[in-house]
Amino acid sequence: MQDTNTQTMSTRKSTTARQSLSKSAARPATGAKRPSTKLVSKGKTGASTASSDKSPTSKRATAKSVEPARELVPVVTDTRPVGARGGRIGRPKTRLEDLEAVPTRCPVHIYTYLKSITPFLSPSLTAMFEDMIGRFLNEQPWKHGLHWHKPKTAMTYANGMAGTTGWSQVNIQLTPELKERVTATADMCGVSNACLCYTAIFWWVQFIYPPANMVGSTNPK
Repeated sequence: MQDTNTQTMSTRKSTTARQSLSKSAARPATGAKRPSTKLVSKGKTGASTASSDKSPTSKRATAKSVEPARELVPVVTDTRPVGARGGRIGRPKTRLEDLEAVPTRCPVHIYTYLKSITPFLSPSLTAMFEDMIGRFLNEQPWKHGLHWHKPKTAMTYANGMAGTTGWSQVNIQLTPELKERVTATADMCGVSNACLCYTAIFWWVQFIYPPANMVGSTNPK
């Protein structure tokens, strides 16, 4: 009986030892996998941190390479008067420099004729006046027999009563450089700026674009 009990106890001890050995043998395998998982997660975290650290620099470099060169564009302000319906009156201002006015006077019917031929010659009345004054100064027709024409006043007074003379005020808008040329030429010829500009208007409608050449013509040039 004692031998039988001894064998049974030894069998139980060996079974217990085997189970403990199997458990102890399984623990290192499980423990060995955990550090690898942590290392991988740390590696991923480190990679994401590195990418986040590098992302601002890469974004800046990409923005610099993609961003095109900017050109300085002058700001054009709309200074036209506002009409009763809220819209702007007149042509929009698209010039990069301010113009200066040279006042003169001319007969009303001549001024009306100038406005009527403008669409066939220039995009605006101001542009046509610039072309007219420029050609007048370059060709110098006063040296070839053209007489100076002094403009009349727009208003007249008789017996204390005001009346019109059939002449209207005309403000010719010119660039500062062209206005200086007008002033210099007028001083040299001994006339006023108003006289020079009206003589240019007379020369323009009498010899360059007379009504006989403009009637029924869509391309006077």
